[in-house]
Amino acid sequence: MTSLRNSLNMQQPWIDAYSDPKAEIRTFSSCLTLGDLNGDNEYKLILADHGTGSGHVKLKVYRGTSMASEIVLLDFPSAVVSIYTDTNEPRIPGLAVSCGCHVLVYRNCRPYFKFCMPSMEASSLEADLWRQKSQTSQMVRLLQELSDEIGYSNLSAPSQALLALEPNLRDEFLHKNRHHSIKKQTVITCMTAIKKSLSDEKSVSCIILATENYQVFILDPEAFVIMDKFPVPCVASMISALGLYAVDYRVLLASRAGKIFVLKAGVTVPVAHLASQPVGLILHSQSFTIATMDGNLQCYSIKGIKQWSTALPGSPVDVCSVPLQGLALNLVAVSISTDSGGSILLYSGPQLMHSFNTPTPVSALVFGRYGQEEHALCSVTTGGALSVKLLKRTANFGNGEKAPMISGGQPHNIKLLVPKKTRLFVEQTLRERDQCREMHNWFQKAWLDLGVSVSEAYLNGLRSTSVCERESLKLTAQVLGLGPRLKIQLFLENLASDYVPAGLAVTFLYDPKLYTIHKTYIPVPMLVPGLTVSLETLVTCELGVASPLQVLVFASRLLLTAVINMPPATATLV
Repeated sequence: MTSLRNSLNMQQPWIDAYSDPKAEIRTFSSCLTLGDLNGDNEYKLILADHGTGSGHVKLKVYRGTSMASEIVLLDFPSAVVSIYTDTNEPRIPGLAVSCGCHVLVYRNCRPYFKFCMPSMEASSLEADLWRQKSQTSQMVRLLQELSDEIGYSNLSAPSQALLALEPNLRDEFLHKNRHHSIKKQTVITCMTAIKKSLSDEKSVSCIILATENYQVFILDPEAFVIMDKFPVPCVASMISALGLYAVDYRVLLASRAGKIFVLKAGVTVPVAHLASQPVGLILHSQSFTIATMDGNLQCYSIKGIKQWSTALPGSPVDVCSVPLQGLALNLVAVSISTDSGGSILLYSGPQLMHSFNTPTPVSALVFGRYGQEEHALCSVTTGGALSVKLLKRTANFGNGEKAPMISGGQPHNIKLLVPKKTRLFVEQTLRERDQCREMHNWFQKAWLDLGVSVSEAYLNGLRSTSVCERESLKLTAQVLGLGPRLKIQLFLENLASDYVPAGLAVTFLYDPKLYTIHKTYIPVPMLVPGLTVSLETLVTCELGVASPLQVLVFASRLLLTAVINMPPATATLV
């Protein structure tokens, strides 16, 4: 049971660092970010808590396992990003919060700057209605007709407020605001950031805003002025950007109707029209991944060509990017809602790499540095629980943790990367087609020759000396004396720890005209591992000529050989 538990712990790549099931947080991924707010290389979690409706909207900062500070916001935010606004030291980023028509910038958790989006002139008919001194009932009737004609959202804020008031409060409101200029104030729908001129982690970034009036603005973070303004054909509900503003960049926009546009060099190009509304999108260098409400995770090229599509095992709620440079992976985390609760799935392309369950579906996800850790996954569930998971340094999603792949359901939409046919490839194909019989015969003959060669090598190995037995014996020879009578001492040692050879014997190969050996055959006792056996024999030199003498150790076959260089004898026997 203990070994099974240890095995499961090794397979789990995440460490539960912090969890607060009673945090009561209501937020979205666009209002969730990570940043080094104090310049001390300790990253914090920043989120905008929309609350339950009874309290104020708050901007909360979490450090470690506790909340470090909170700031009260006067309006509901649509996005929160952490950016560097200057090059001063120490490098302290600012928090940009988009609320209504304003961008609130905080530094050191204190108000730093407030940028207001430029207002737009109201329609001429609406301005004429406010300049006329009409009765309240007539004014309301004319504004309702204008609202039916151009749309309630296209009216100015005073006109919308007048129509929304109770009848008994309209006279007073009309009297106070009749002489004010009637202008239409836009609302920021989504926001993101992009590096200005350098791709460093702490370089200055620009703010990109999308508004309800079909426009995209790019703000200079140093002076907080509008650098560029582009019209777009849709009201963007999601935005993502990539690149450098001063070099080359592209902005990906997703509308509420499921239309995807790419803004590049001031030109907006439609790239895809989804069959269902988008839930979340991630922009890559040459493609983008998007999850839709119909339960699919899809990938398109930057030109709008679908590369793959995967059916999710539940309804997607949110997505975020999980880059793992150490593992050469760029995963996509998808939060889904199931009948039993929720799950977070990690995909590498269409391949499901890892998944784990959550008690309730996760509504907000962010991945990055938290505290001193490089890889942290922070999540907020629909029930308001906050969780922080740290990725183990030994985690390897490509070895033993890969889950079965979920089929896309539309294989004809998968684009195969087929290489181009070269001239050499065409010539090789024609040769194989014309000489197919000769090539088949040559292959069969080569295969049979290889089998014969392997069989011959195997037989020769069986007949020859065993390498293992030879290496398990050690033979040392020593010659004593000056001559003509010499003594040869042999020291035989068994080096193997689990092998005891038996039935061994020692013999010699020599020239009988030169030497006479008293014991030409010496039996060897059992060689116990770790002990050395000493063998001796006398040798008589018949002539004063030296010649090598060979020692053979054998059993049923030859095991070991050694050559003894005999010294020249100083005298001969009479």
